[in-house]
Amino acid sequence: MEKRVRGTTLRGDEPQRLELSDGSRLMLDSEAGEDRKVWRRLGRGHTSVSVAEARDLAGDEFADYVEVRTRAEVEWLRAVADWYRQQAERLQGQLADTRA
Repeated sequence: MEKRVRGTTLRGDEPQRLELSDGSRLMLDSEAGEDRKVWRRLGRGHTSVSVAEARDLAGDEFADYVEVRTRAEVEWLRAVADWYRQQAERLQGQLADTRA
């Protein structure tokens, strides 16, 4: 019977990578060459996995880590989007002022 892969420990700097029982690691990262955030399984190539797959691989002990890390990234992306929106509105206002 094959053992299921499960999270064993968190390692590294913030944000940490979740080490899995087969020696691979899970991390939330940008895909190579893209600005798209995805969970990635590292160690046997670089495989993109869904949040559900990452949570399953993490196992019961580390499922909360995947959820909290994902929520934190969502909030960070929203904060960055808000900042860019504010900058766009500021520039648009300056452009409108030059036409007046």
